[in-house]
Amino acid sequence: MRKGTILLNESFKRVGDVAVDERKRVSLTKALESLKEILGDEKELDESLRFGVYVNDAGQVLLSPEVSVPMHELWLYRNPRALKMVAKGLEEAREGKLKDLGSFEKHADDDIE
Repeated sequence: MRKGTILLNESFKRVGDVAVDERKRVSLTKALESLKEILGDEKELDESLRFGVYVNDAGQVLLSPEVSVPMHELWLYRNPRALKMVAKGLEEAREGKLKDLGSFEKHADDDIE
């Protein structure tokens, strides 16, 4: 695998077999069914899911599910401290640990630099 690629789990299970068609394509239907069991059957997955493709020296192919990140959000993924803070905030919100700070309506017309 290329530098920077992390194998998250070495436990693979066979979900079926496929053949290459006349246009050199392989159907991922069976793999996607299993993937949705793991990642959830969300509509967003169907619309944004991509795969990183890796090949090892034995010729085995690994497809790693990926999603694209908009450039204006990339800074967050490059800043581990900020990403950790966002993840913590989301977890606290899921747990109902919210603090009502009231309305910010009075700031609606403030100039923002």
